[in-house]
Amino acid sequence: MTQAEDRDQVRENARGEHRLPAAIATIAAMLLYGFLPNDVQPLWIRLTIVAIAAVLLACILVVNPLRTHRNTQTFRVASLALAALLVGANLIALGHTIVLLVTTKPGDGPELLAAAAQVWATNFIAFSLLFWELDRGGPAARRQRRRSELPPADFRFPQDEDDDTSAEVSEQSGPVSNWRPSYVDYWYDAAVTSMSFGPGAGIPLRPRAKILATAQGLMSFVLVTLVIAHAVGALGA
Repeated sequence: MTQAEDRDQVRENARGEHRLPAAIATIAAMLLYGFLPNDVQPLWIRLTIVAIAAVLLACILVVNPLRTHRNTQTFRVASLALAALLVGANLIALGHTIVLLVTTKPGDGPELLAAAAQVWATNFIAFSLLFWELDRGGPAARRQRRRSELPPADFRFPQDEDDDTSAEVSEQSGPVSNWRPSYVDYWYDAAVTSMSFGPGAGIPLRPRAKILATAQGLMSFVLVTLVIAHAVGALGA
């Protein structure tokens, strides 16, 4: 792709990425976390976290209600703070859930297994938002800057290098169509990591991406392992 074509594609993408998928995912994570049992997380802590997250989300939507086209420093900080808040709050909830899974007798408290599922789902949603906000400068930068101006990629997707394959595949590649990853790509990658404990379509490249992906996979692995052990113990009880 020539520089002129790159500029044309940047102008076409200037409206930015749709905000709705990420907003829905954020609200889903807030609800999953907010409705955790009191044994996992006290109500006042959950309400405080959800309230802060709601304020941050509202501020973000005011700046970019439909598309991520404005990339101010305040917006960038608020977006990263929201994703980090969800990851951190869920990490604490995960710790409490692990303690309960280890100390609760098998067969006691079936709601604990439901809570573990909530923590697991919140885990991959929160990390998907964090990946989406970090990679290549964030969603606004990915759409509005030329490729030569983007920061180093945190993740490598198949579309980044599919330009030399069959026509029906290469036409969707980055070098041919100027494809840029959207939230759904990070959501899928985080979901696969939580289910397989390994990378999905996006391969971590930078150290921070590798550390975060490892943390997400480890959190999911520990939780799933303990849930299975707890369920097996309940069947044998």
